[in-house]
Amino acid sequence: MQASPGIPGRCYFAIFILATATLSYQILITRFFSVMLYYHFAFAAISLAMLGLTRGAMVVYNNPARYAPDRVGVEFANHAAWFAITGVGAMIAFLCVPLVVPADYVMVALGVATVAFVRPFTESGVCITLLLTRLPYSGGWLYAADLAGAALGCIGVILLLLVVDPVSATLGIGALAAGAGWIMVRHSGDFRSLRLSGAVALTLAAAAALHTGLAVSGNSHLGVFWAKGTAQMGTLFERWNTYSRIRVIALGESEPFGWGFAHTPETKVDQHILDIDAGANTVITHYDGDISKLAYLKDDVINAAYLIQPMADVAVVGVGGGRDILSGLLFGAKHIRAIEINPAIFEVLTDKFADFSGHLDRQPGVSLVNAEARSYINHSSERYDLVQISLIDTWAATAAGGLTLTENRLYTTEAWDDFYGALKPGGMLSVSRWFDPKTHRVELYRLVAIATSALQRKSVPASELSNHVIAVNVDNIVTVITRPDALTKEQWRAARMRLEGQGFKIFLGPDVTYDAVTSTLMSGKADTAFFASLVENITPSTDDNPFFFFTERFGTLLTKPAATLSNNNAAISMTLVLIVMGFLACIYYIVTPFVRLAKRMPLSVLTPPVAYFCAIGMGFMLIEISQMQRLMVFLGHPVYGLAVVLFTILLFSGLGSTTVGSYEPRPGAVIARVIILLTTLAVAGLLTPWLTASARSAATDMRILLSVLLLAPPAFCMGMMFPLGLSVWRRHSELLPFFWSANGITSMFASVLGMALSIAFGIANTYAIGVVFYGVCAVMIVVSRGAVRRADNDVTSASMVAAPSIQPALTDAAASIPAAARLESTEPRTNAAVQ
Repeated sequence: MQASPGIPGRCYFAIFILATATLSYQILITRFFSVMLYYHFAFAAISLAMLGLTRGAMVVYNNPARYAPDRVGVEFANHAAWFAITGVGAMIAFLCVPLVVPADYVMVALGVATVAFVRPFTESGVCITLLLTRLPYSGGWLYAADLAGAALGCIGVILLLLVVDPVSATLGIGALAAGAGWIMVRHSGDFRSLRLSGAVALTLAAAAALHTGLAVSGNSHLGVFWAKGTAQMGTLFERWNTYSRIRVIALGESEPFGWGFAHTPETKVDQHILDIDAGANTVITHYDGDISKLAYLKDDVINAAYLIQPMADVAVVGVGGGRDILSGLLFGAKHIRAIEINPAIFEVLTDKFADFSGHLDRQPGVSLVNAEARSYINHSSERYDLVQISLIDTWAATAAGGLTLTENRLYTTEAWDDFYGALKPGGMLSVSRWFDPKTHRVELYRLVAIATSALQRKSVPASELSNHVIAVNVDNIVTVITRPDALTKEQWRAARMRLEGQGFKIFLGPDVTYDAVTSTLMSGKADTAFFASLVENITPSTDDNPFFFFTERFGTLLTKPAATLSNNNAAISMTLVLIVMGFLACIYYIVTPFVRLAKRMPLSVLTPPVAYFCAIGMGFMLIEISQMQRLMVFLGHPVYGLAVVLFTILLFSGLGSTTVGSYEPRPGAVIARVIILLTTLAVAGLLTPWLTASARSAATDMRILLSVLLLAPPAFCMGMMFPLGLSVWRRHSELLPFFWSANGITSMFASVLGMALSIAFGIANTYAIGVVFYGVCAVMIVVSRGAVRRADNDVTSASMVAAPSIQPALTDAAASIPAAARLESTEPRTNAAVQ
């Protein structure tokens, strides 16, 4: 990349490295939050990162003397070193707090420790603001370096977690950031800053190497000692990746682990617990080849489908510890295709504990594949008698930083349509979920709602739906079995006898109904009014609104806040709390400074740029989130949501920014860029659902290529908007840190609001709202130009009468900026991952 005149090449390298470190660190703390707290706290991690970056911008804005242009290198080095120190310190405090705090106060202590993560992002925010607001304006090149670094960070952290544990990764990231500071200051003559940066970089690099060695060798090292209220003891094996942290714990010779046994097993077996993010457990059963020892599996209600008809070819979605594979072997399945998305779980079964579990991948007829189930089934020609999905939900943040929930994509009308397409004639789909007759019927209701919707898409008449759906229950588990081909009376009579003989309670069948809600659903008469009349939301989940677990309505938080704290609905409470916090932060960081500035500047001059940069923050984030949500399943892996979607958006946004020069563009050029942007956004929004449907069976490399082609044009155009705004409002150079912070805090707000909007209105509508915000940007440019023309006319008219001196209105902080600094138009930037 060619450096612009007046800006040393080390500045480009430094901002590139710091952006890489910042985004990598942000993704890492979402993993810590998901393990020690719950997956929805990943939203908090994102919000804390953006809040810290905004605070950093305001620190620079409020201290113009300290952060003068001639001190950029020194201050960058100091704050980069403190980013490393506070980042590592916050991580250590978060991990170790439960060891020194009484159990009753651990959650409070963790809440306090969580706030500590704001500090490193504040230090990073100062560094980025310095380079982007205190150097001569150079068009979009620094902006591009920032985005390129962020793009590398999203891929780099994925690769890093394949090699080292997250604590070692955090230490390495700190060393990288401090090293960037050392490069910035090494020719400055400031030996104090040089020594600080060098010492921090070398110390953390050595610590990362030592800790990695300890972790790889299995010796004691820093890690998660406490998670979700439980001490993490007795770990046999642990593995982190961008999906989750898994660990294996010895259970020993004990009563067989099961979900819903109709009869209490009388035998004992040797078992290990496979723990996923300290919140979801499954079992690894010791298997020596004698299948008769596992006869107790016939009593588990999740295997009810095997009692309805013989199954020769079976697809197991979500392998876990291999229990469903053993069930297939017990019931005589000839071919079992086991599909597991998490490579760490795949490693446990095929390598680390393969001897214990009986090398399931080597059993006759069994084959394991590491893939996302819908994607695999869509591009595979295999057909099955049974597709089994048993209690698949990890409560874990995905690689996309908690912005999407992988398991939800299994529970949508379109997903079941895909699964139906993979069935042989007479084949069945079996889905098991949690159930409580008094407090938690909603998952049963929503499963039935999805089933009836998907069957009607297969042209099953409403009057025939009851011949296609069976639901059975034992204790807290319900299994819903659907069959695109209707059951005959003889088939149902025989199946019912076997199900009841096994001790399963039948909820739904051709001649069985459960309650009024399921009766309405099975009648095909459940319309919008019916779903709206219910206290909880059981509307069939779709790919546009795939939030199967979120059954509480947002209004419930106000009327019955305690209700949303149970089950998976807790994420709604967290989302709404963060929305309120984000709104208050917007008031503090945008409205308060705006009111002060409005006393010194005309609203017609101040409002357009502030609204413009806020709209960019909202629009960019809403579009990024919605496209990540829509393309994740199409690409076939949650990791691709990060490695393809986010990487492409960041990279091409950076390329787009380089097309904006350092000179103020002509009005016609500005209008042309805005029109092209809105056009590409509209086209991408319309093409996305069509592309994901028509090319879902294409090979992985082709789906990646199509996604890049879909994302690149709008990302390229979105990248132009920030430096374009700086060119249009370059006369307000003293306010650039304020514009940058306003953009950052609205990005934080949008990161949480986007999830709420997707839940409430659907992903497509969230995308459309993002496009509307870019429309606001266009309006603000027009309004601002009109205000400038009116001001010029007023000045010209006044000069014909008299020639008074014209003193521009500046804020107190801006007035204290040296004149040379105020004359330099510069280019700020928000969070490395957002605009």
